[in-house]
Amino acid sequence: MFDVVYWLVVLSTIVTLGFAWGIFLSQTLRRKTQLDEEYEKFEERILELMGQFRHMSAVRLQMLDRKMEEMRKLIKQANSLYSRLCVRETEVMSSFSKTEEGEIQDTQQALQGQTMGEPQKTEYTGTNQEETETPIERKILLMFQEGKSEQQIAKELNIGVGEVNLVLSLFRFRNDLHQ
Repeated sequence: MFDVVYWLVVLSTIVTLGFAWGIFLSQTLRRKTQLDEEYEKFEERILELMGQFRHMSAVRLQMLDRKMEEMRKLIKQANSLYSRLCVRETEVMSSFSKTEEGEIQDTQQALQGQTMGEPQKTEYTGTNQEETETPIERKILLMFQEGKSEQQIAKELNIGVGEVNLVLSLFRFRNDLHQ
């Protein structure tokens, strides 16, 4: 009888170990499938978020491109208006300088024609030569817009051709940045 009990204990121990091992393996496999499912859901969510991000960034880039194109057009219009304004300013300044030259000649003629006993009153207009002169860069640009070559501009302004080229290249570089 002792042998039967001994074998029964051994057999029940083996069955219990097998049962425990089976439960352990089933739990491990179930956890692995749950982890796999969670991982797949996580991957899907990441892909969905990446798609949304791509879509949002593409829309923003398109809006930015449209705004940049609008800015280029506005800058082009501003440059055009600025060049016309410079031409007009030069015309106005030259008409003022012609008027001042006429006043100076009238004053000189009046001074030459006056007698020693009669003092002549002259009016000061308040403008000097610095106010009527335009900056050299503006003169270069205006002359270039009139169709003159770099050599002609340099000769008329008594400056070097290199300086003319420098001013024109700087203006072109600035326009290229804005276009």
